[in-house]
Amino acid sequence: FACNPYLDGCVSISRAVRSGPGLHLFRAVMLPCAMLLFLSWAMVRHWLLCIGACQPRRAATVFWLGAVGALFLVLYVTWLGTEGDWYRWLRRYGVTVYFGGTSLAQLLLAWVLWPQRDRLTGGRLGGPIGALTSLVVLQWFLGVASVAKRLLLDDPDLVDRIENLIEWYYGLPMALVLVVVALMFNRTGFRYEARVDR
Repeated sequence: FACNPYLDGCVSISRAVRSGPGLHLFRAVMLPCAMLLFLSWAMVRHWLLCIGACQPRRAATVFWLGAVGALFLVLYVTWLGTEGDWYRWLRRYGVTVYFGGTSLAQLLLAWVLWPQRDRLTGGRLGGPIGALTSLVVLQWFLGVASVAKRLLLDDPDLVDRIENLIEWYYGLPMALVLVVVALMFNRTGFRYEARVDR
């Protein structure tokens, strides 16, 4: 049946593509996206150093948190739609570490940039840093709401629907952070060039 997961929480993200042709399309799209996500965090690390936003160790921490999240997204996508306890365990930890690593990387990025929003590049990043911080705060609010729902509600069907809604709305700001990061790259004239030392 047709449903809108953003309005009624009728299906989770993974259940929407767990079988049928949607599964193959999801894998075909998400595996390259995971690779691009990994490369994006490498670019964020380099950008932070280029604009003098933090020390190399902190920039590396942002990178590794995001990179681990991207690698676990590959794990999740690869085993989505398979049966068995071992594969279920791989999917569960894949998606948990993906969301956890990515959320922590985004939180640390906002924590690094927010106090410097008026200083960096003459204040040209103030708006994007504010948007980044708002998106990150929204994610963490939804994360806390997800934990609280089982403590406040007894109806398992309602809990599932709310969990599905939170999942969809959590993923949206997480993806929009990448758009804001691209805007910050553009405002600072950042261009990443991979070099191979010979």
